[in-house]
Amino acid sequence: MIHIEARKLSPEDCVKLAKITKHARQGTPVESNKTIEEISKNIEDLSISDGYRIFIALDDEENIVGWIYYYVGFPLMSFIGGFLPLVDETRESEEIAISLIEALKKDIVNNRRSRLEIELVLPTDEYRSYSEKFVEWYKNCGFKFAAEEMHMKTDLSSIELPELDLPHDYALKKFSEVSYERLKDSGFRTLKESKEGLFLSMHHAEQEVTLEYFFDKSKPYIDDASLILEKRGEIIGFVIARMMDDEPEIGPVGIVPEARGEGLGTYLFVRVLKNLKHSGANSACLDTTVTNFPAQGLYRRYGFKEVYFKQFYFWSP
Repeated sequence: MIHIEARKLSPEDCVKLAKITKHARQGTPVESNKTIEEISKNIEDLSISDGYRIFIALDDEENIVGWIYYYVGFPLMSFIGGFLPLVDETRESEEIAISLIEALKKDIVNNRRSRLEIELVLPTDEYRSYSEKFVEWYKNCGFKFAAEEMHMKTDLSSIELPELDLPHDYALKKFSEVSYERLKDSGFRTLKESKEGLFLSMHHAEQEVTLEYFFDKSKPYIDDASLILEKRGEIIGFVIARMMDDEPEIGPVGIVPEARGEGLGTYLFVRVLKNLKHSGANSACLDTTVTNFPAQGLYRRYGFKEVYFKQFYFWSP
């Protein structure tokens, strides 16, 4: 009989979890060269962080036989990093895995959260095949498919960017000059009428929280590449860029529904790429839903190519 606990981990617990992790990932695409000691230290760091909740599975003799964790990303929502749970390979993995996932669901309810989401990063076909058992576990626990995204990247040093004029009556401002209250309505309408599947899979309150995250000025952003397009004082479009792992990441990008088809998105996007290039950036990246073909067409026009894919599944009480 398996039972699940969320408890403060001892150094011995961390070593046991590290051994399970090392063995479970051996021979798989996510195999790591880290030692047991290094993995144990990573787990210990997670266990002392206020943003993470670790759950362990124990058998009748109190042996640890599996584990999982989630982290609190935003108010209302929590996230699983992917390719979890990890289970002792000598045990019945599906039973233990489902018990761990179900324990997370109960904890989400107890903490009055509305969404539990898992992200699976798929850089190769081998990763996609490996992900299938995890997807099956989560689907068996009531998780639904939210979206598949592609991570795209361009070499700024090798692309030619056209000279585009800003149409009459339009003005360009920096993100730093525009309040969230002014951005909120246009941002919500833009994303609500977009093809971005992850945002559309959320209910209204979660979308509002996500929008606040997108337009959060307390998170560092690239000032010259985070731009707002206005027409007679009304916000028409936006692009936000931030540094992620020493590379500019662009997003969100949007034009309000009633102004689409006029080339404004192209103007705004090219202006951001030019500013990044002028600042010395050699590359830029972004994420987009795989079925958002209009956006992909724009991105590919300026050298963006897919690097890897990501799948998202979610559960709501």
